Parts: sequence; structure tokens; C-alpha cells
Amino acid sequence: MARGAFFNIPFHGHTNATFPVVRELVDRGEDITYYLTDAFRPQIERVGARFHRYESTLEADLKSGNVGFLPVRMLAESRAVLPQLLEAVRAQRPDYVVYDPLCLWGQILASHLRIPAITFRPTMIVSARSSATTDFIQSRTAMFPGLFEQAGREVAALRSEYDLPPMDVWDMLSHEERPHLVCMPRSFQPGGEHFDERYVFVGPSIRARGDTGDFPLAHLEGGPVLYISLGTIFNNWPAFYRMCFEAFGGTPWRVVLATGHAVDVAELGAVPGNFLVRPSVPQLEVLERTSVFVTHGGANSLMESFAHGVPVVVIPQMAEQPLNAARVAELGQGLALRKETVTVEQLRQAVDRVASEPTFREKARGLQQEVRGSGGYRRAAEAILAFRG
Repeated sequence: MARGAFFNIPFHGHTNATFPVVRELVDRGEDITYYLTDAFRPQIERVGARFHRYESTLEADLKSGNVGFLPVRMLAESRAVLPQLLEAVRAQRPDYVVYDPLCLWGQILASHLRIPAITFRPTMIVSARSSATTDFIQSRTAMFPGLFEQAGREVAALRSEYDLPPMDVWDMLSHEERPHLVCMPRSFQPGGEHFDERYVFVGPSIRARGDTGDFPLAHLEGGPVLYISLGTIFNNWPAFYRMCFEAFGGTPWRVVLATGHAVDVAELGAVPGNFLVRPSVPQLEVLERTSVFVTHGGANSLMESFAHGVPVVVIPQMAEQPLNAARVAELGQGLALRKETVTVEQLRQAVDRVASEPTFREKARGLQQEVRGSGGYRRAAEAILAFRG
């Protein structure tokens, strides 16, 4: 039995893909400790890992959806989290570390304590191997110049405090361990053909959760299903939900609308009879029955949709989601709309087009076949076990 340590940031979009891998490692006899905030303790213990808490400076901002440019924000977060975890990790003496690329304290702890490390990435790689992702980096640097100046000072402080090698902001944010596990098929990664065997494209890490609670799946019978969700963070957009009511109310669609917990459904007005509105839904089970998915374009949501062969309409909200939306449109697996300019008519037309033109579903089902052959959480666990010997 070997000891493994998982480090992550308190975002469901980053943690969800890790839990099936942790379950698989535990089932194979590994002793896993997962370092995260209290809100994730039930999920961590459910998959058989030990839970070790830290307090995050992000939690208040997460509730409001105001976290700024997240990659740079992680530097200040690291300064707050590292003193909480350093001695605990030193005492645990893990044989290996697995960390999310945005979880910079995982990278720093592995380097400082000389622990072999693996990067586990739920999103596409932002790399110079692709002009699209290079343009994204340059646009964000230009958009937040003051933030990057502050980030440079944070990096210098971290280097001094934890004896890190020379690096700048983008060196730290783009650092990649070997192996580097990526939770999407290689074909979805821009420039995917240029990544060597050190990058293991395991595809989406999906394991049936087996609990639909009181969700009435029977509502989805008898008509085509349209599923709408903006994810778990940037979903406080009542005007958009009313737009959905106007676009699809009274149509043949059986609409499932997940609003998140920041919106009071009672304030949205009359809910059309063909809508089922919930703060959250069992996404995998809903996607099994869905014809079109309107999504924010988070990597997990996209990969779960394509794992079920469901084409999408993407309305990106933050971070790398515009890159995901552009890739979806480029590969023909759906359409992309802009949050700033979307209208009722654009939304209706996009959904109708994706539903009626067979090529979108054909492209989504083509990726579905690659997803099924990628290996998912089992391949990720096998790569981790092979790495630690």
C-alpha cells in the first residue's frame, strides 16, 4: 500500500473529476488523503479517502461569483493555504502527490518537500502549442495588467519562502508534471497532436453516482428534452432564466432548468408548464435523456454531454470557457453564443438548429466513441499506479 495526497481548489468543476479516480485508487489498496475545504468532506469520505481540511480565502467570493481572474488569484490563496498544510503533509510523508494545475500549493508542497508529483487537469491545456490558447493568455495579460504585476510580487515571495526554482507568473501557472493527466480526449485539445506520451489524455472521469434523490425523471418522458445549466458558480443570472421561459415555454420541449442556489425561483415569474426548475439536478441521468444541452461550457459539463453523445449550445461565463466554446464550434459539436449579446431569438434559433441538423449530433456521437476508448478514471488510476511503481 502506498500513500497518496490529492490537492485541489474548492470548485466542483475541478474536484468532481478526481473523485472517481480516488475511489478507484482506494479500491486498489491505496491510502489516499485529500486536502480540501469542509464543504467537500462528505464527498471525499464517500469515496474512501481521508479528509484533511484547509480554510480558503475564496469561499465568500464563491458565494457571490466574484473571484476575479482565478489563475492569478491562486497565488494569494497559496500564501494563505500553505502554512495550514505544510507540517501536515510533511508528517504524512506521501509517496506521491496529485494536484490540479490551479492548485499552486500542491505544486509548491511537492517541490518544497521533494515529493514525486502528478498533474491532474480537468480542463484543456493552455499552451503555446496552440495559437488559440496563446491568444487567450495574451488577452488575459492585457486585460489584467495590474493583477499580473501583483502576481509577480506574489511569485517572488513564494519562491523566497519555499525555496523554489526561478520562475515567473506564467511559468508557475503553466507548470506541468510528468505524467500530466488530462480529462478530455486528445482530439478536443487544441494542438493535441503535438503533445507527447507524457501527456495522458484519459478522457472524462465519470462514474455513475447512483443517487437521483427525489428528481422526477418521469417528467422527461414523452417529448424531446432540453437541459439548461450554467454550472455551480456563475449562475446568478435571472434575466437569462426568464429568457429561457420566453424562448421555450409552451413548446414541445421538456425543459430541465438548473438555476443553482443563488437564484430565488419565485422571483423569476410564472414557470411554464413544460419546465422543471431545480437548483441542481442529477446531471448524468438527465443527459442520458437529453437531445440538446445549453451549458456554460465548463469542461466537466461538456465532457459529460459528449460522453452521452449530446450536442450543445455554449454560453461561456468565465475562465477557459470561451476556449471551450470556440473548440465546440470548430469541431461542429454545437454552437456558441456570447453572454453579452444573447437574445431570446438567438437562443431559440441556436437550440432549434442544433436539434434539427443531424451533423451536430453526429459530431457529438463521434467524440462519444473516442471518450469511451480513452479509459476515464480507470486509465487515470493506472497511470498514477504506474508512476509510483
